[in-house]
Amino acid sequence: MLGQTGSNYAGIHGIYANPASAVDSRYKVHVHLAGYENYLYNNYLAWEAPYSPVAMLTNTVSSKYRGPSKGIIFRDQEYLREKLNGRDKHLRAGGEVRGPGVLITLNEKNAFSFNTRIRAGVAVTHASQSVAQLIKNGTTIGRAIEPEDFGTHVYANTNGMVELSGSYARVMYDEDEDFVKVGVTVKRVIGLHQGHILGRNIDYEYVQDPTYATEAAVRLKSVDAQYGITNEGALQSVSFSPVWLLGNAPAGSGWGADLGMVYEYRPDVRKYSYRDRYGVHRDASKNKYLYRISVSLLDIGRILYKNPNYVEAYKLQRRDAILAEDNFTGMQGIDGFMLGLNQTLNPSESERIASYRTALPTRLQASIDYNVKEKIYVNAMLMQGFVSNKRAAFTMPSVLAVTPRYEGKWVEVAMPVALTDNYSRLALGLGARLGILYFGSDNLLSTLNIGNPKGIEFYFGAQIPIYQKAPESNLKCYPQREKRGLFGFLKKK
Repeated sequence: MLGQTGSNYAGIHGIYANPASAVDSRYKVHVHLAGYENYLYNNYLAWEAPYSPVAMLTNTVSSKYRGPSKGIIFRDQEYLREKLNGRDKHLRAGGEVRGPGVLITLNEKNAFSFNTRIRAGVAVTHASQSVAQLIKNGTTIGRAIEPEDFGTHVYANTNGMVELSGSYARVMYDEDEDFVKVGVTVKRVIGLHQGHILGRNIDYEYVQDPTYATEAAVRLKSVDAQYGITNEGALQSVSFSPVWLLGNAPAGSGWGADLGMVYEYRPDVRKYSYRDRYGVHRDASKNKYLYRISVSLLDIGRILYKNPNYVEAYKLQRRDAILAEDNFTGMQGIDGFMLGLNQTLNPSESERIASYRTALPTRLQASIDYNVKEKIYVNAMLMQGFVSNKRAAFTMPSVLAVTPRYEGKWVEVAMPVALTDNYSRLALGLGARLGILYFGSDNLLSTLNIGNPKGIEFYFGAQIPIYQKAPESNLKCYPQREKRGLFGFLKKK
């Protein structure tokens, strides 16, 4: 949510990027009701359908492209163009449902927040082009794709989790032009679903399907693999009771944390200062900085998947295994996919993994926000992930973005320009906040089906803002003294 995160009115969205942003907020209370975001990026398939991906997702495709039963017509080979350049392929997709949350400013120096969300992510990375084609096109003889001479591989992860978090932030230093605040978030994370396939040293060839004379199969001449999945019972057991949230009933659970610090350089802070019988205070309803520097480390932690009722995983090596489409024909859902894998690789009990850990999507957030003039800001943000997808893990793509914005109390518009998908793709976005509503897209052109997109991204939600009030007494002005802050070259003229 680049169109929301950098704002001084971001509220809980800012806390997800840096817990220190909770204190000295423009909100006395910020109540988040509900929100949704999703994203998808890939470097393999370009969308060439006559309707947009969003229209398909929302079932708003024109009747012109529907069949007699009103189902959407989708021609796989025609509407998805493959980019074949010999390089590894990847796909990253994810989403969040941000549930109820509240930010409460206790006083000038302290604030806390409680938030809830459900997060999901899919990452297929470092997939050899031949493996990507095999996954898309199947084992049909006419589309036989031979493996690369230098070896093939694929790493894939799917993750879903519930997150309950509590944040605390405090002002640590407020002296003249310099201002520092810090924050911490502690989160309980419950694994709803996890699946992974880590395939290395894959060598295969096409052979006659043993069941169907006109079809082909793939003989895995060699493969080193680890794969695992939580079954459908893990999702069916969700209850949100205290026992389920805090105990060992889910498929997996764990703890995580966010750490953050914010520095603000405030050359005109005395314009926003006033005195009463208790001392000197700042006008909490106003932004006071020329520039703001934010640094945080997010999603430190792991989830342990160990419930034997829901977790099934194996680590093995195989030679001469037959991968036939018939193994997966008619298989339904998560359990069916796992059954198809087991029929193909025939794992033994000695190759079973009783439990495994997945890393949370640990990443560094660093940003600088510059006040160009009243209500006009420019934000530069880096989100760098640290977790490798070559193991069982939850990963998110790294992003570098510059976001100019107009920021008002009730109306805000932002236009992020970002290098998304691990800095591999340029995207233009648009985000807005109108009273209690917020919405936008960090990848607007692709979402609107402009230019044969390879991804989409959009978000929306609702919230209740209760703003800080300006002081009742007139603000007292004090003489200014020269000081340049941490970064003197940014001093306002």
